[in-house]
Amino acid sequence: MKITVLVNGAKRETVFGEKYYERLRKQGEVKIYDKDDFEDMDYVHEFVKGSNAIITSWGSPKITQEILDLCPDLQIVLHAAGSIKPIMTDEYIAKKIPITNSACAIGEGVAETALGFALSACKGFYQLNANTSKGLWAECKDLIVKDFYDIKVGVISGGFVGRHMVKLLKNFHVDILMYDPILTKEQIEEIGAVKVELDELMATSDVVTVHAPSIPATDNMLNKSNLSLMKEGAVLINTSRGSVINEADLIAELHRHRIFACIDVTNPEPPLENNMLRYMDNVVLTPHIAGTVTNGLKRIALHVCEELERFNRGEKLKAGVNLDNLSQLA
Repeated sequence: MKITVLVNGAKRETVFGEKYYERLRKQGEVKIYDKDDFEDMDYVHEFVKGSNAIITSWGSPKITQEILDLCPDLQIVLHAAGSIKPIMTDEYIAKKIPITNSACAIGEGVAETALGFALSACKGFYQLNANTSKGLWAECKDLIVKDFYDIKVGVISGGFVGRHMVKLLKNFHVDILMYDPILTKEQIEEIGAVKVELDELMATSDVVTVHAPSIPATDNMLNKSNLSLMKEGAVLINTSRGSVINEADLIAELHRHRIFACIDVTNPEPPLENNMLRYMDNVVLTPHIAGTVTNGLKRIALHVCEELERFNRGEKLKAGVNLDNLSQLA
């Protein structure tokens, strides 16, 4: 198998590295792109010629008709990033060549971050740290601390991130609710959660963790009408996309000091300097670090290697993309 790593200089080492190139070489002849960018498309076309597998990532060129013509025996594209939309063309979709993305690998880090937010916010780490810095000690702990036990955790969306979040939550004695308008009751039960409607999830959960994709259907999914349903002392976590929550409505709800929010994503990013999320004492705001950022990027390389191995064994891809449903994907 002729395997072409069509990844720019900035990502070849941060995402991959020799350890993973060696693993790929066990699957065939590996050709690693040797320029920092893709400005010279004639060079790109000559480089990919005859590929059976192409590995792409952030910044890689689209898989155009020219590339398809030069690779008549192309069997698979493995995208070492999240959304495949930046590399998609109508010509590729028409060919129905298998393609896999790395959303599940990225999603593991996102879910782990969300779990960290959930545990620390419930235990009141952030508020208690602020109190101790002012000379207080345990004066407010009974009002602030909620143990991560016998509570309800609401997971919004049953995609890769939501599923991994449920897997992590299974290590705790908590009830797991899930809202996903596409998945059936049986499918959500198979994941390990109980299917509920969005308003019920918002009204009954002690922790709400948002993992919905950024698509038109999810714009402002959380807004005044359902944010106001949240329980006194509940925690809201958003590690998905800023567009999913109406920020003005969220800020208005936070001003009531009923809930606590852990926000990793805003709309736009970065948030404006006068965005109140930066300054509120019941908000923890981080700069979109929930997913793979530094050493965690290597998860993606491992996933790509494993997907290619699965493909060559004739097994089902873990993250194969159904191109017929591209409009529903982030």
